[in-house]
Amino acid sequence: MSYTINPDINSSTLFPVTFRNQDTTATVQQKVMVYVDGSLAGTFKASKTSSNSSANIFDTNVQSFVQSEVAPFVGSKTTLFPSLDAFSITENTDVIKSLYCSAFAETINASGFLVTSTAPQLSSTSYIIPANFYGYTYNLADFYQPSANPFLFLTGLNETRQINENSNLYLSYLGKGTNSAAIEFYTKSGSSAITIINTLNTTANNSLYTISFGASNIFGSTATFHSGSFPATSTAYDYYKVSVGRYDGAFTRLSEQITISLNPDCQDNVEVHWFGVHGGAESFVFKGLIEEENNVKGELINLSQKWNVAGGLTKANSYDKQLIRTDTTVNKAIIITANVNPDEASYISTLVSSPEVYVILDGKYVSVAVENQTIQTANNRSPNIDISIKLTFANKPVANL
Repeated sequence: MSYTINPDINSSTLFPVTFRNQDTTATVQQKVMVYVDGSLAGTFKASKTSSNSSANIFDTNVQSFVQSEVAPFVGSKTTLFPSLDAFSITENTDVIKSLYCSAFAETINASGFLVTSTAPQLSSTSYIIPANFYGYTYNLADFYQPSANPFLFLTGLNETRQINENSNLYLSYLGKGTNSAAIEFYTKSGSSAITIINTLNTTANNSLYTISFGASNIFGSTATFHSGSFPATSTAYDYYKVSVGRYDGAFTRLSEQITISLNPDCQDNVEVHWFGVHGGAESFVFKGLIEEENNVKGELINLSQKWNVAGGLTKANSYDKQLIRTDTTVNKAIIITANVNPDEASYISTLVSSPEVYVILDGKYVSVAVENQTIQTANNRSPNIDISIKLTFANKPVANL
């Protein structure tokens, strides 16, 4: 069975995951067994899609068997988002799944009975991630070796990142062909030095990884190094560049190189992380006007007043409860107003549609949702764009009567 509809070894849950094979003209249908991460996920019968003079052709779409198997999942944090304020390399097995099929030919014997062959045809193995490439001009071949050189990180912003000295930053990538990462540090005087990190994966591993590249993740941290080390503080540095690649005595860069520009810490910023449209971790530090609000909702109920028949008291006291609130909930929200460039605006628009978003508060991930809204992503008369987004926290019930 040959993988011909999606020719790359990596595919996405957004598109059909289709295997094609050919059988003899005597084969009337196939019994197909689908395996996800090595375990049987389902069995079904497949009819032929076409035929020629010598064979019947079967195109089998197994997309539905893997869609519910990859993150994000309801109620749990994806492994794309590891511990804060520390260097880490995480293999994100919940965001990528291997998939292959076995097909058994079914024919009609001389007695007119349907007979299933005991000899399976095994497909090649594909690897599925929850990437959304709708509206983009590239596909997954741009994101791994050897199809792309250099290949891209699984992020919607490949431009320079502006972060603070206490910010976390995560980048995800498909790891096949790589076993190391490089960070090139540039001092404020213009000199540079390269640190090579052992990512502890083999170059043959078809998996997805998230590596922490923020200033709070690397400065003063430790890792398994091929050469160099992390500086103790960011004081002397202006920016640094990050990439991943292969190390075999010397480092060969295989990925794109993303520049991280360091800015001083300040109070008017919010660090946000979300599940990206390309199936990777996304990070952004918003700088601008930050407002908090509490939206209180509930029912207001008018009460009938007490009537003392014996005493003839017909008037209500001023302090008697005449109007009460019940079924009360309080929605906290953060409203961020910032000035960004068009690339950053397009990137932030992916935050609005993300199913998994976190704000960093008091050194912890706090789950939020972005309210439905429109994000302006271009302005032909201005180099920058003013945006405003609202991040809403979970409801907090208030004790009711």
